[in-house]
Amino acid sequence: MEYDFLKKLHVLYVFAKTSFDDHMGHRLRLFFRFVMCVFFMFVFVEFWRLIARENFIDLPFPVDDVCWYACLTQMMLFLSPRLFISIDQDVRSGDISYLLIRPISYIAMRVSEGIGAMSANALLYYTAGIACVGFYIGSLPSTGWVGLGTALFFLYLGSILHLMYQAISGITALWLQQAEAFYRIYQKILIVLGGLYMPITLYPDWLYTLAKFTPVYVMMYGPAQFVLGWHQGDSPLEIFALLLFWFAITIFLLGWFYRTCVNRLEVNGG
Repeated sequence: MEYDFLKKLHVLYVFAKTSFDDHMGHRLRLFFRFVMCVFFMFVFVEFWRLIARENFIDLPFPVDDVCWYACLTQMMLFLSPRLFISIDQDVRSGDISYLLIRPISYIAMRVSEGIGAMSANALLYYTAGIACVGFYIGSLPSTGWVGLGTALFFLYLGSILHLMYQAISGITALWLQQAEAFYRIYQKILIVLGGLYMPITLYPDWLYTLAKFTPVYVMMYGPAQFVLGWHQGDSPLEIFALLLFWFAITIFLLGWFYRTCVNRLEVNGG
């Protein structure tokens, strides 16, 4: 039993490594996506500098910290590959029928490939991307390298959770014939309740409370808050505990939804 588990784990590692190597091999695609991400990060830096300069709102954080926050949340959107599209294409082309009969779980294979591609992105974004942001802003966040490193660590874990929700979105293609519609709904929830444009502590109290009870809280705001100051939000231990909780819930939800969709496919002869 233990040997079979380790063997399957090794197979998933091979899928992830193959995806990592393939993603790194497409240097031009990787470069242009990186440039687009850096462009949006610089736009948000200037956006928050303008707000601070014109005193549109009273920020409870140093403006440079908010700029770092905005850059990290923007990075999170670009860090993960568009996994739901791969699953959607498998359904549309009919390839999923052949992939389902493999001895390895189809959904575990796709998520592993997503982690591999995401790791390739992280290698570039966490080095060149952070260097570009640091140079453009001109300083580190007030929490220093420790806060920045903590934020990047949890951002990576949160992005894995994001991949799982992308997988759930992709599976909906078995029912809706396309995955994009469901993903767009999820994406809007992620952008608003995750705090892409601003720290959610600036939201009305009721919306802030609602956001804390969703998984997107630990995907975007939870990690990025560590550049806003150690006493501004949850501690690293609290965010880690929340991540474990949402990983458990999401893995169960993903497994249940996947089995339900596969059963529907088999019953209908899809």
